[in-house]
Amino acid sequence: MPVVSPAAYLRIYEPLAAFPPPDRVRWQRYAASASGPPSSRAGARRERVVALVATVRPSLDVADESAFIQWVDGLMFVCPWSTQLRVWQAAKEFRGLMPERVAEAFLPRRLVDPAETELDRWKARRPEIKLHVQSCTWMVPPTWFVLFDPTERSLITGDRSDRSMVYRTTMSLARRRVGRAVEALETLRSDNANAPAIEGVAELARWLGSFHPQSRVELDYDGLVDLLDDDMLRSDSSVEDIVEAVSALRRGRTDLAVEAYERVLIRWRPLQSRESAS
Repeated sequence: MPVVSPAAYLRIYEPLAAFPPPDRVRWQRYAASASGPPSSRAGARRERVVALVATVRPSLDVADESAFIQWVDGLMFVCPWSTQLRVWQAAKEFRGLMPERVAEAFLPRRLVDPAETELDRWKARRPEIKLHVQSCTWMVPPTWFVLFDPTERSLITGDRSDRSMVYRTTMSLARRRVGRAVEALETLRSDNANAPAIEGVAELARWLGSFHPQSRVELDYDGLVDLLDDDMLRSDSSVEDIVEAVSALRRGRTDLAVEAYERVLIRWRPLQSRESAS
């Protein structure tokens, strides 16, 4: 089995009513099937294995498409994996970020060119298609923490298969929080050094805006919990620190905001260094 890098996931679960009728029927049948939807942990690993296998095949085609399902107050919420789209898009982005010689060694153009063509065709046929999942290996991007409140954390520790760290909130709260963060960061726009952080939060706000207003938002540490012991998980105050940073910016205390943000960066730096060494 391929080695799967530890990753965190930001997922959007849309209400069933947000999907076109054919997709509603598909997801209802899927949820009622004998096997049923996988758990978040098992599903995330299976999805990444499927994506990795696609990169070593003669094409980047994905054979396994699935979704995560949540039931809240009797209502069904769906987070499609859209693995095929994400594989094609990741391959295109990888080629764009790497020098040609390096990119060719890992993802030859003979694989990526057909994938780009299929991606363009897919988007042309279904322009409303959007990706419900973002992932990041070896760390949680600090911008993701903007969407949550410390009280929304669900933590399971100990030597057990469902050991996890997850934040869940409503779309309305997530949009309100990211909107406040964008507004606060605008005060720093004159400093070009802050441009990437500002654009990162603004892009997150645009992504959230493409989903149904009654959707649910989930941050899952997933494979990262295997790199952190129970004490580290319990003491992880990344969400608290980002909340403090945004609050400080809104009060004009840039110094306190920088201190809070740096605490987050320092907390995740050891994991990033492990990625470089791997």
